Amino acid sequence: MKVRQARQFGLRTIAVISLLGLVLPTPLAWALDDGGTSKEAVPSGVFCCVNPDACCAANRNCGFYAGILVGGAVSANDPIVQSGTAFITPPLAVRASGDAKSRAGVMAGLHLGYQWGEPTVAGDSDWRILPAVEFEAYYLGTRQAGLLNNPTDRLPEHLFDYRAPLDIAVLMPNLLLTLHTPYRIHPYVGVGVGAALVSNHGVTSLQLSPPEPGINHFNSDPNASDWAIAATCRAGLRFDLGDSWYLFTEYKFLAIGATDYTFGSTVYPIHPPTSAWSVHYGTMFEHMGVLGLGCRF
Repeated sequence: MKVRQARQFGLRTIAVISLLGLVLPTPLAWALDDGGTSKEAVPSGVFCCVNPDACCAANRNCGFYAGILVGGAVSANDPIVQSGTAFITPPLAVRASGDAKSRAGVMAGLHLGYQWGEPTVAGDSDWRILPAVEFEAYYLGTRQAGLLNNPTDRLPEHLFDYRAPLDIAVLMPNLLLTLHTPYRIHPYVGVGVGAALVSNHGVTSLQLSPPEPGINHFNSDPNASDWAIAATCRAGLRFDLGDSWYLFTEYKFLAIGATDYTFGSTVYPIHPPTSAWSVHYGTMFEHMGVLGLGCRF
């Protein structure tokens, strides 16, 4: 128990640090901004500021930006483990495990960042590598499901159908590098480490063999949540729409660390009582395609 409490404290600390990423771009930008006073012309395209003299370096390829994003996801997750005890005579220990099925999902969120200008690439002023710090927060709705088998000598087969709708909140500070080109298309890559809150709602675990129709083994409390470390890598393209607005599309890979949950015991007049149920998810992997609209200011 003490180990789990320490783990929970550590994960919540990571979540707080991730939330700080929401405000880090502002003081960091002010600290590193040279307060450029250059009067050279501002180039066309998305890399433009409302007050260039106050917020942009000499090459003008800097400033705050924000965006909204939506997309879809496909999961590729590690196995699920369900553990508990059925109070029959003698008690039956259950440790059922199985592979998680791939599931589709949806996501939506926003990001806020600050981008700096950098020296030219190979001496060409039209090509620049632009670093940025960014915080993104998004919702991911998906499912965790699988057939879980409990090997036991007392039954020919002990099989559960496990299904869990998931609401996942991701808090992710990122570092990005954008290749600014003389065209209206700018490729970028990024990495980040943050936290995710994984919430299970209305989880069901139905015994298929021996069959127990209509018996959800988590019926007394089918909801549980846990924090986990999360990491991401990204690659995408930005498309200039004018002086400030741009569209972007990207591939995003998200890994969410292992999580543990406690669900309610089985409580039915026609079913033997059980202990509370423990469920473990291995690392969850999400492959996401994202579309978004952003603005520099």
